[in-house]
Amino acid sequence: MPNPALATLVEQIAEQLHTLSEVELRTVQDIVGYLVWKRDHHQSLPLPSSAETRAIERLNDLKDPILWVTALDEGEEIDDDTLNGWLKSRGYKD
Repeated sequence: MPNPALATLVEQIAEQLHTLSEVELRTVQDIVGYLVWKRDHHQSLPLPSSAETRAIERLNDLKDPILWVTALDEGEEIDDDTLNGWLKSRGYKD
């Protein structure tokens, strides 16, 4: 590592990593993996679509209450074909 300041930073991060649990270390590994992926792809490919990303995108639909209706009355039948068609139109796959 040619930059001494970066070497020091890496050492500091490594020291902090020793204090983390296995679960926290796996989270750090996922984050680092994502950063490497992002750097290598230069955002030329779409980002993986996580549940959080899709939920944030849906916030734009708040103005249309039809898109947020999820309640059924007791005994009401669910039309699977209509539901599946609607889901496909929203981008969901079988």
